[in-house]
Amino acid sequence: MMTLIKPGASKTVKHFRWKLPPENAFKLNTDGACKKMYMVAAGGLIRNANGNWVAGFYESIGISSVTNDELWGLFYGLDLAWKLGVQNLLVEVDSKCTIDLLANRSNRPNSFSSVIQSIKRLFDRDWHVCIKHIYREANFTADFLANFAMSQTLGFHFFHNPPRGVVHCLIHNMYGNASRRFVSV
Repeated sequence: MMTLIKPGASKTVKHFRWKLPPENAFKLNTDGACKKMYMVAAGGLIRNANGNWVAGFYESIGISSVTNDELWGLFYGLDLAWKLGVQNLLVEVDSKCTIDLLANRSNRPNSFSSVIQSIKRLFDRDWHVCIKHIYREANFTADFLANFAMSQTLGFHFFHNPPRGVVHCLIHNMYGNASRRFVSV
């Protein structure tokens, strides 16, 4: 998505960081990645109310669109949380397009209709799910997993324990370290 800044518009620096989910809740962060020639992948992780790793995944999807990738990453994360018996889930994605597509009440078919309907069926199960948009800077652990998947074999990969490369991201999150971003005011 491209944002046009009007001449004379001012920007300010804001700091963003990953935050713990509410007590008695779990948090799912998902992200997609797109590299040359539309090669895409998705990744995500579930953490408990203390911020501890519960499970994670990535999927190397192959040739697709980044929006399709973001949606499939969300689907796989929700499906994983359900299978783990999570009952109260806060979901964070850094794709505003994903949020907008899910909020669209239109039944008009589009190229994402199948995965959107699958996600909505997961939302409708007997559990509490809240989804919100966050900035990329607060979602870098999921981003790491999605980018890592780009160099892996095609298919879905599940992790009970965090892969070695993601541990530094988890430590960064647990200490509440913030990342800067310039935002328009």
